[in-house]
Amino acid sequence: MLTKSLSQLNYSRRQLVIIISFLVAGSILRLLWAADMQWQGDETCMYEQAQLIAQGNLTPTLWCTQHSSIPVPHPYVGVWIFGVIAVFAKDPVSMVRWVQWLNVVTLWLFLSFIIFQIAPSYRRPWLWGLVIASVNPWAIILSRKIWIPDLLAPFCFFVFLGHWFRKRFWGSFIWGMASILSAQVHMSGFFLTTGLFLWTIWQDYRQKDFRKLPWFGYLLGILVGSLPLIPWLLAVLPKIGEQRESIEQSLNLIPRFYLQWLDSALGVNLSNVLWGAFWRDFLKEPLFFGIPTYLMVPAHLFLVGIGLYPLYRWFKFRRRNSYKQPQLNFYFKAMAFGVGGLFTLARVNVHSHYIAIIFPFNYIWLAQLYQNRVKLLFAIAVAQLFISLTFLIFIHRTGGIPFGESVYGLTYRVQMLNK
Repeated sequence: MLTKSLSQLNYSRRQLVIIISFLVAGSILRLLWAADMQWQGDETCMYEQAQLIAQGNLTPTLWCTQHSSIPVPHPYVGVWIFGVIAVFAKDPVSMVRWVQWLNVVTLWLFLSFIIFQIAPSYRRPWLWGLVIASVNPWAIILSRKIWIPDLLAPFCFFVFLGHWFRKRFWGSFIWGMASILSAQVHMSGFFLTTGLFLWTIWQDYRQKDFRKLPWFGYLLGILVGSLPLIPWLLAVLPKIGEQRESIEQSLNLIPRFYLQWLDSALGVNLSNVLWGAFWRDFLKEPLFFGIPTYLMVPAHLFLVGIGLYPLYRWFKFRRRNSYKQPQLNFYFKAMAFGVGGLFTLARVNVHSHYIAIIFPFNYIWLAQLYQNRVKLLFAIAVAQLFISLTFLIFIHRTGGIPFGESVYGLTYRVQMLNK
C-alpha cells in the first residue's frame, strides 16, 4: 500500500529520494553527540525530579521549579512524562536519547500523514516544509535536551491529526485531549488549544459545518485531558494574587510571535543561544585545518534574503494566493491569527522556544512561499542543513560556551569531564 501511495506522488523518483534523504539527515542530526546537550538548572531540575518520580515519589511535581515567562509554575504533565522516561533511563544521556527519538519519530509520522492524506497535487509545500523542519537549526536544538519544550512536537502532531479528522468522533476526541495535554506540557499549549478552537468555530460556522462536528467527542477529550490539571490548579490558584504585580511586569505589547515565526523558519536565530559568541566566533565557522572560512556569513545572508523577498510578495499577493490550498490556508491562519493573535492580545513575552507549539507550520509556510521554485527550496534546505551541522560540530569542538556568556552553557559531556 505504501509503495502504491509513493508511486502516486507528483514528483520524480529523484525528488522523492532527495526529500527522504533530508529527513534522514535531520534525524541523524537530532541523534548526533547526545552528551553535548545543554546542562543547566532547568535540565538538572527536570532530571532530578524525573528520577524521584520514577522511584515513586510524586511530591516534587507539586512544587516544580520550571516557570514560563510569567512567574507561574508550569503544569505537571511535562514533568510526569520525563518521570515515565526515567523508569527506563537512569542517566541524563539515556533520557535525552528518548527525547531525541520522540522528535525523530514525529518527523516520520508527519511524512506518513502527508503521503496518505494530502492529495498529490498539494503535497509539495507540505513535503518541503517538513524537509526544512527536519534540518532547521532551531528545530534541531529543540529536539536535543531534557527540557519540556522539547516534548511539544509529538503533541503538535496529535493535535493536528485529531483536528484533521475532527468530523469523526475519535478524531474530535484526540484533538481535544491532545490540545489540553499540550497546554500541560508547556503553557504555550493553552494558546494553541484556544486559538485553534476559536478559529475552527469561526471557519466552520461560516461554512455551515459547525453542527456536523461531534463536539461531544471534543469536550470529552478536553475533560479527560484536564484531569491532570486538578492538582496544578489547587497548588497555583491560591497564590495567583501574590504574583499579580510580577505577572503584569512580565507582559509587553511587542508582537514577538511573528518575529519568532519568521526567524525560526529561516534558521537564522542561533544568536538566541550563542549570544555574543554567535557574532564573535560562530560566523567564522566552519574551520578548515584551524583556519576560519566565514561561510556562516553568506549562508545566513542567503536565508535572510530568502525570507524578506517572499514575505513582501506574500503580503502583496496574499488575497490572490490564499485559496490555492484551502486546508493548508486554514492552518496558516489558525496559527497566525488564532494562536499568534492570542499571544499578542495577552501581551505574552514570546520567547524563541514558544514557537515550538506550532510545529511544523512555520516551516511549511516558508515552503509555501517558494512552492513553485523547487531549486530554491533545495537551496534553503541545504543552507539550513549546513548551518545545523556546523553548529553541532562547533559545540562538540568547543564543549559549549560558558553560561553567562551564552544561553547554551558548557555541555553535559564537558561538565562531567571537569568534575
